[in-house]
Amino acid sequence: MDKLGLSLFNFIAQVVVFLVVVYVLWRWALPTVTKFLDNRASVIQTGIENAEQAKKQLDAAEKRVADMLEQARQEGQQALARASQAGEHLRTEIEQQARQRAEDILSQAQKNIDQQVAQAKSELSRQVSDLAILAAERVIGHSMNSDDNRKLVQEFVSQSRDLQC
Repeated sequence: MDKLGLSLFNFIAQVVVFLVVVYVLWRWALPTVTKFLDNRASVIQTGIENAEQAKKQLDAAEKRVADMLEQARQEGQQALARASQAGEHLRTEIEQQARQRAEDILSQAQKNIDQQVAQAKSELSRQVSDLAILAAERVIGHSMNSDDNRKLVQEFVSQSRDLQC
């Protein structure tokens, strides 16, 4: 070994020192390092599990939010449909009331017209009677009594109605 520049004593001393260092590390340092690494692995594993749990909770919350949004959308559509239906019902009711009111107005107007026509006919009949009596008095030259006048007028009016109709 001398040819190589190695000394047996130095070699054995180095091996003994190496073995002592390995023993000290294995006896005191290795358990501490192992404990530290185990704790670190446990913390990392807990962090991973918490992250997975948080991801699951986030997914569940997102699903609940999506369900709530869908439910709100459906409720909104239902409310809109109900409002539209109520509006349509109200429109129909208002139209029906307007038609009824128009019919009532037309009916009342027709009654007024019929009444005015009857009054006009009556007035015309009276005026024709007066004119007929006046004409008859002038033709005959004397006045007739009231009953005779009425009888003549009624006959004249009846005849004139028959001729017009």
